Amino acid sequence: MKDIRLTERAVDSQQNKISASDVHVFYGASHALKGVSVEILDRTVTAFIGPSGCGKSTFLRCLNRMNDTIDNCRVEGKILLDGEDIYDRAVDPVQLRARVGMVFQKPNPFPKSIYDNVAYGPKIHGLTRSKAELDEVVEASLRKAALWNEVKDRLDAPGTGLSGGQQQRLCIARAIATAPEVLLMDEPCSALDPIATAQVEELIDELRAQFSVVIVTHSMQQAARVSQRTAFFHLGHLVEYGETGQIFTNPRDPRTESYITGRIG
Repeated sequence: MKDIRLTERAVDSQQNKISASDVHVFYGASHALKGVSVEILDRTVTAFIGPSGCGKSTFLRCLNRMNDTIDNCRVEGKILLDGEDIYDRAVDPVQLRARVGMVFQKPNPFPKSIYDNVAYGPKIHGLTRSKAELDEVVEASLRKAALWNEVKDRLDAPGTGLSGGQQQRLCIARAIATAPEVLLMDEPCSALDPIATAQVEELIDELRAQFSVVIVTHSMQQAARVSQRTAFFHLGHLVEYGETGQIFTNPRDPRTESYITGRIG
């Protein structure tokens, strides 16, 4: 796989897509995320790393308000998408999630055909005006997810009948069918074998030409391979954030160095 890392200067010239400021998350009385502030760049892969329970997935779910679905969860602070506060009362979370798509740890295709899995989002959001337009969106999304050639002759077959790696790419196609601006991925390869993982990683590299991609991963090797920016979380704090090469070779915080070298984790 080709080296995709940009120079720090090239990355810094890109615009911020998401700006988070002093974000705190509480689950009941538990203070899960503590004062996180970060700028996530457009058309860049940003990796969140850290030990289990450190807050990285909690913060990821803040970025498209998935935490709204948890009864005892409370989010404080400000998160801006292109300068708009996504927690403003005027923002519809359903519409937000069309702009900020999400792919989960375990492939979760709907119990529908391959075609209907991808067509679902454009249908409910009214993004197409005809069956021909919908056909085009489905094909384009499956092509972007590197799945079209494998399924084009069986679009009516159930999505649940695909292999694990194909199911995850189907879920990616479903997420990008609504033409999101940001794609969130929560451990997207943890349930996949090495070959399927390599396919998804290559796909992530291709998708960053069009989307801002944010990936949570337990694999530091994966973060080093796919991301240009890396954020290290520990005990609910964002400890360090910067260019991926710098985080892994010259971390500024001793806690980051301890995690990278395996002394904590």
